[in-house]
Amino acid sequence: MDSLTQVILGAATGEAAKGKKLGNKAMFWGAVGGTIPDFDVLIGSTLEKLGFVDEMWALAFHRHITHSIFFACTMPFLLAAIVNWHYKNPNRKYVSFIGSLLVFALVGFAVNYVAYALGGENINFGVLGGTGLVGVLLGVFFYKRFFKRELNKVDATWQDFAWVFFWSIFTHPLLDCCTTYGTQLFQPFSDYRVGFNNVAVADLFYTLPFLLCLIGARLFLKNTFWRKLLLWLGIGWSCVYLMWTVYNKHQVNQVFEQSMQAQGIEYQRYMTSPALFSNFLWSGTAEGKDAYYQATYSKFDKDPLIPKFKVLPKNHEWIEQYENEKSIKTLKWFSNNYYSILKRKDGKLQLNDLRFGTFTDTETPKEDEFVFRFILEEKDGKLEAHEGDRDRGDGIFKALYERTMGR
Repeated sequence: MDSLTQVILGAATGEAAKGKKLGNKAMFWGAVGGTIPDFDVLIGSTLEKLGFVDEMWALAFHRHITHSIFFACTMPFLLAAIVNWHYKNPNRKYVSFIGSLLVFALVGFAVNYVAYALGGENINFGVLGGTGLVGVLLGVFFYKRFFKRELNKVDATWQDFAWVFFWSIFTHPLLDCCTTYGTQLFQPFSDYRVGFNNVAVADLFYTLPFLLCLIGARLFLKNTFWRKLLLWLGIGWSCVYLMWTVYNKHQVNQVFEQSMQAQGIEYQRYMTSPALFSNFLWSGTAEGKDAYYQATYSKFDKDPLIPKFKVLPKNHEWIEQYENEKSIKTLKWFSNNYYSILKRKDGKLQLNDLRFGTFTDTETPKEDEFVFRFILEEKDGKLEAHEGDRDRGDGIFKALYERTMGR
């Protein structure tokens, strides 16, 4: 899920694991642990920009080894050793000051990256200015905290920090498994991608109540009644909401199945996944012999069944000559073979990952209306693939809201 949600979950699990002994440090290092798996995005994009890997490698690397059970069971030992050494270092105030700024810089980068991606790869100067201002204020706060007073001695062992890091890192990929993107939970032994498709990559109804509970808990001292109550209220909300999304998905699946049966649609398999920001609007894709059938369904729709599905021709034969190309193999694997091919206005081929649906609900989507699309181009006898421009245009979020409300 989005970086903010993972920070919240990491902080909550860190507090639940060792908050009784470490206090706010458990919440802080839990938040750090909850962020670490997503460093693969930074690693992949950096290697790509330096020319060491191509775009498809970077695409496949996200939710790779850093999101595995293996990583969650090994990395906490290294991180715990480093943090434990840090707290025993007589000059730790310098490390704490610089480290705190770096952590915020990483979180700020993650927030701006999400805003950049959601904005169609456009810089959101409001978010950039806001995080910059918060960064300055935190810089002043951290300076007063670490240089204007004596730091308390931390009575903890490396095992305490290892436990915090384990739970904050381990729960990160588990939550990501609930999204559509897919998580390579069993790396380095298998590249199978686990995706339950029951939660959107950003869900306001999951994140905001959890965040408010955690902020409330942070206002109270460790081991106090209200701190514990608010912490477990937030964790409880997380668990109950996720269970509700599973039930909700079951109900939505029944709607799609009944609707396809009523319209006589023959299909081999199908999938459903929630749209951004809530669990009320869902997209469904069914695979037929020569085409895919796709539709959206809102829990607020007046019609109990879906009135019509749009038909998307597969056109898989257009890339048969490239089936052994690494880029095509990667995209087939990434899309779980839910993909269609179309010819763009510029004459190039475009592969559309249909798991994420389209930005609009039109009967015949245009080439720039698919959420995940990859442009294919042959160069020097090899087929190259790169993600298409994600400029969503004006009115997309308004249209999303209206469709969610059943309009």
